[in-house]
Amino acid sequence: MHKDPFIKESFMESRLPHPVRARSPRSALVPAALMELSTHFEGLANPTRIKIVERLAAAAEVRVSELADLCKVSQPRMSWHLRILRRSQVIRTRREGREVFCRLDRDAIAAHLRSFARLLTPGGEIFDMQPVSSEVAQ
Repeated sequence: MHKDPFIKESFMESRLPHPVRARSPRSALVPAALMELSTHFEGLANPTRIKIVERLAAAAEVRVSELADLCKVSQPRMSWHLRILRRSQVIRTRREGREVFCRLDRDAIAAHLRSFARLLTPGGEIFDMQPVSSEVAQ
């Protein structure tokens, strides 16, 4: 085809490949269950996402557009927050035509809470997570 290459070979030889980032030594030492628990709680580490969870706790399902209106954020920003909550196993979504509906992933949340409770107890037993009544607390 062409006698002269479009990009000079000397240019290609001088470029080094992108360096591969080494894995963080901390993440290599942390068990997978703790990494999953960390990811779960990182998903909740934002006031907007807490507001989303609060709204979803009060309803079976909510449209993404309603959540965006409630939180006063754009649709792309809401999608970003919801992606983080899905990866954190806090919510599940389903599509119906063009509409996307969200709901809490209550089973996954309960599993993460049990895992967190095991982490806090000396022998790894799960303690009773019932709310403390005001009489007992005083």
